[in-house]
Amino acid sequence: MSSEQHWVSQIYHKVTGIAIETDNKNVKAEEFKEAILSCKHKFSKGMSLRIEWKKIQSQEVSFVYYNGEFTVPPTTPICVVPNSAMTGTVVELSCKEAEGSPPSEYQWYKNGVALLEKTGTGSARTANITYTMNKKSGTLIFNTVSKNDTGEYFCVASNGIGLPQKCSMKRMQVDDLNVSGIIAAVVIVALVMALCGLGVLYAQKKGYFTSKVQHSNKGSQMSEKDFCPKVTDQMLAFLFM
Repeated sequence: MSSEQHWVSQIYHKVTGIAIETDNKNVKAEEFKEAILSCKHKFSKGMSLRIEWKKIQSQEVSFVYYNGEFTVPPTTPICVVPNSAMTGTVVELSCKEAEGSPPSEYQWYKNGVALLEKTGTGSARTANITYTMNKKSGTLIFNTVSKNDTGEYFCVASNGIGLPQKCSMKRMQVDDLNVSGIIAAVVIVALVMALCGLGVLYAQKKGYFTSKVQHSNKGSQMSEKDFCPKVTDQMLAFLFM
């Protein structure tokens, strides 16, 4: 069943030398059927006009029709920002929205301040930039992220139609790699394995390992695997904390 849609043509205030009016201020049309909106204008000779149609929805422009083409404002972009990162690693932030026409451009912000785009001119303002921001694709890449890059990030999408849209702010925490902790963990694991090996040698010399040992009519076996504890993933995770 077709439904009716109500269109209201926008009447502009008279500007010096220009007058715009329409035959029908309230146009009713059935869904998926033709609708005709009229726009009459008078202007002084020598003036150049740009005539476009705008659909106003919730007090905002939902699309613009100009020169035979529809243009659509951007929607709220989706931003991907990692919660945490280690210093010296490559980190990529992304921002994208798919509704805008023409395609949107993207601007990243850190702690509410717009990030500069490195232009390659060698200016003093961009000389210390350690990231690459692509306004076309919406990516923000840190080739070697540092603790100074910790902060609150968000992205704004805009295409000149309607209002710019931004994603919610997200925090990225950058921490140093705990090199001393890793070295200590490796040393501890090495010591455990060395002591285990010495214990196995001692037990072998004392004859503790036999294929079968009888104890009051019950058979049991003991091997090097039983004597030496396994270094599990949980043990390593604990050591590396």
